[in-house]
Amino acid sequence: MASPRRTQQARSAATRERLLDAAYECLLDGGYAATTVGHVQQRAGVARGTLLHHFPTRSALMAAVVEDIIERRLEVLTVARTDDDAGPTSWDDLVDLIWHELQGPPFAAALELWVAARTDPDLRRALVPLQERIFTTVHRGVTRLAGHDHPRTPMLVQFTIDLLTGSHLAGILHPRTGTSAVVEAWKQALAVLAAERP
Repeated sequence: MASPRRTQQARSAATRERLLDAAYECLLDGGYAATTVGHVQQRAGVARGTLLHHFPTRSALMAAVVEDIIERRLEVLTVARTDDDAGPTSWDDLVDLIWHELQGPPFAAALELWVAARTDPDLRRALVPLQERIFTTVHRGVTRLAGHDHPRTPMLVQFTIDLLTGSHLAGILHPRTGTSAVVEAWKQALAVLAAERP
């Protein structure tokens, strides 16, 4: 028996996802400069008009990639969604989860776009509205995993994200000696800070 034909809406959603996957892969393989509309079109195997129907400009496509990273690709958010009813995650596990996320492909792709946006006004305009959304979404997801029983939790989450992000960026071109010691030292500091009540 023949499988039922997909609706136009389902076909359109599948094409959009294929385009986002292609753009994401282009970013990882060659960076922002190599992620042209033409390269994405070829990689996705669609006509140029099809790509432009979904994303009229390169900046719109790149903004959609960021939204896709938030929705589908950030492991820390996937864990946060599936563990809503679970107990709090230990601070050590949270540090490990964030550190792992920072070294993964989604962060690398997002970083490519944020750096490019500094000197690309169109891309900057497209990404600025998403900046607060991605920061807020990640912060909320990690805070949910940490639990809400400690008044310092939101600040400790922010400290953790900022410290680990800075440590990762400092060694992005070449691994720095001592970074793992910094991560372990922060775990110990967190244990002390989380045990205290203001």
